[in-house]
Parts: sequence; structure tokens; C-alpha cells
Amino acid sequence: MSEDVTYATLTLQDPAGTGNCQDRNNLRIKDSPGQFPTWRQAALGLLALCFLMLIGLVTLGILFFQTESKMNSGSEKLTQLLQIIEQQRANSSRQQTASRDLLEKEKSLKSQIADLLRWQKKIATKLCQELVTHTSDHKCNPCPKTWHWYQDSCYYFITTEEKNWDNSKEDCVGKESSLVKIETQEEKDYLKSRPLPKYSFFWLGLSLDPSTSTWLWDDGSVPSPSIFNPADYSSTDETQRCAYFQNGKIYISRCSAEISWICEQTAPLVKPENLD
Repeated sequence: MSEDVTYATLTLQDPAGTGNCQDRNNLRIKDSPGQFPTWRQAALGLLALCFLMLIGLVTLGILFFQTESKMNSGSEKLTQLLQIIEQQRANSSRQQTASRDLLEKEKSLKSQIADLLRWQKKIATKLCQELVTHTSDHKCNPCPKTWHWYQDSCYYFITTEEKNWDNSKEDCVGKESSLVKIETQEEKDYLKSRPLPKYSFFWLGLSLDPSTSTWLWDDGSVPSPSIFNPADYSSTDETQRCAYFQNGKIYISRCSAEISWICEQTAPLVKPENLD
């Protein structure tokens, strides 16, 4: 009996001892340095995240400074470009101003030259007219020989022949002229003052336009009423369609009538070198 109890007691004690050993082993496992608790893992994660953020910030900083440097460089280039453009505009504006000034000066010089030429022409014409008055065949006379010079025209009086209006007009054309056209009172008085035969009749370059029943000069202009009274050459006779000049007045007749005529051409300019 005593031996049995002793064995049972030992048997009961062994499990207890075994359990204590397991608890100690479990404690050792929990306190083992190879196993980190949860808060340490979280700390390490946060530390890694902060490290990554730091790297990101450093990278962003580097990129920011690089971008700022490029922007500053671009801004400087843009400023330089704007300065160059402004200089070019200023130069262009100065050139345009200078060009306008030159054009104005050129116009002024041309105007002065034109005035001088007109003055020279007037002086030369007056001198030549004085010379021709005393010497009709002076070399400064701009009109052909046998032609008479007055103001800006040369006149040729045909007194030895008589032709109808059409043939008279054709003869003047052959002489590089036209039947006379009287435009001013001075010209009318000059033609009247010429020493011509008393009963001379001269065809004028004036005729009745059948399409409009209007009296017109050969160039299409209408006779000035201040020089000729329209009543003097108006007629109900449709056969009288051509005008002639006699003793300072204008008359009309049939174009088939044969009388004398006057040719007129523009006088060339007087050459100053011919005044010697």
C-alpha cells in the first residue's frame, strides 16, 4: 500500500513540474529577441515612410530648383529677345521717319525745280517773243517757217487756196495740226488783228454734231459763250453745219463751200540756248 501511494504521488507531481517547464519555455519564447512586437513593426514602417517622403521632398526640391533655373534662363532670353525686338522697332521707326523726311525733301526739291523750269520757260518765251518781233526768222522761234507764233500756238493762214471744210481739215492734219480752235478773247483779237485780205473767210474747227445738234470743236468741247454768241451761229437750215471766221466774228455755212482756212498746232518750248 505504501509503495502504491508513493508512486501516485510522484505521478501527480510530474505533470505539475512539466507544466512549469512549459510556462518557462513559453515566457522565453515571448521574450525572445528574434521576435519584434507589433509597435516596433509600426515604428519601422513609419520610419521607412518618412525616409521615402524625405527622398521625395529632396527630389522635388532638386526638380524645383532646376525648373526655376530654367525659367530664370528662359525669362532672361525672353527679356533679351524683347529688347532686340524693341530696338528693331525703334530702328524701323527711325528709318521710316528718315524715309518720310527724304520723300518730303524730294517733293520739295521737285516742286522747286518745276517752279524754276516754269520761270525759265516764261523768261525764255518773253525774250524770244521780243526777238521774233524784231527778227521774224530768229532761230529761237519755235514755230515752223511761214507759221505765226502767238502764246502757246503756231498758226498757218492759207490765203492763196480755197477748199471745202473737209478738205481744209485734211490739209491741216497733213501739216500735223488741226483747223483753228479759238479758246480765249485774246486769241480771237489776235486772229482779227492779222493783216489779212479784207474779205477773207477762214474755216474754223467748229461744226454741228448731227447726232446731238450741238456745235462742237474738233476735240469735242463746246464754244465758250463769252467769246461767241450762240445766236450768231445758230440756224434752222440743217445744210449749214460748218463755221468760219471773218473779221472777228463767227458765221456758219454749208460745208461744201470753198474758202480759205487757218491751221493751228501747239508751239514747242522755246530753247534757252537758241536765245543767243
